[in-house]
Amino acid sequence: MSNREQIKKRVIQAAESALYHRQYVSALDVFMGMGWLQGVHIQDWKNGRKPNIEGMIQGNLAKISFAMKCFRSWALGKGLKPSKTVYLAKTRGPKRALQFSKSGDPAIEGAYMTHYISPLLTEKKREKVKEKLEKQPELVAFVIKKPSQCSRCHKELGKGCVIYKEGADGLCFKCAGFEDLVFLASGNTKLTRRTKKYSPTHLVVVEWSRARKRYERQGLMVQVDALKKAQDELKDELADHERFLLLVEE
Repeated sequence: MSNREQIKKRVIQAAESALYHRQYVSALDVFMGMGWLQGVHIQDWKNGRKPNIEGMIQGNLAKISFAMKCFRSWALGKGLKPSKTVYLAKTRGPKRALQFSKSGDPAIEGAYMTHYISPLLTEKKREKVKEKLEKQPELVAFVIKKPSQCSRCHKELGKGCVIYKEGADGLCFKCAGFEDLVFLASGNTKLTRRTKKYSPTHLVVVEWSRARKRYERQGLMVQVDALKKAQDELKDELADHERFLLLVEE
């Protein structure tokens, strides 16, 4: 089997797997399924630490281009519905679209942006998929593994501190404009969901796991008022529930 035939086979296998599990598939899903791209690369790109995603795909441009052509041919051959999706950077301030390719060529960008959706999904479900993919990503803060310092004010940051990354810079929360946020650890799903609802500004806190080789969620940085409001509501609901149980027993 020639090298191109092997690539085509791997493209189809990765695409079929992604489509089966999610009912839609993109070029990035294919490259991840082939092992040419890792989740950590996508996170670095979305967080603005890399100018494009193409530069992190394992393989030269000729191989990448051939794989993209195989993927598009497979998708259209299966009758999948193409839908372009704008990927947004995880940055403060105005929304900013991410660049996929090194060149920024509109045709290449369009190929990367296109998701192919199963025709079995209803129009309503296809719209929900598109909304999900184009949703503004949540901001992320990182637990550092070793002592560092803020790139702006040069404040010393010890191991275990939480920082916000803006491009290649690691910022303390004061310099990033998040000094009023407090940490809410994962574990209480109801409290987390409700606090997040009331906190327009929040960040997901993650920490790198050497064992699992991925970032794992530790909790949220949220506004104090939002946390207090959520806590008070849950206390009131618990009290109402206990009063109801007493009435039932009587």
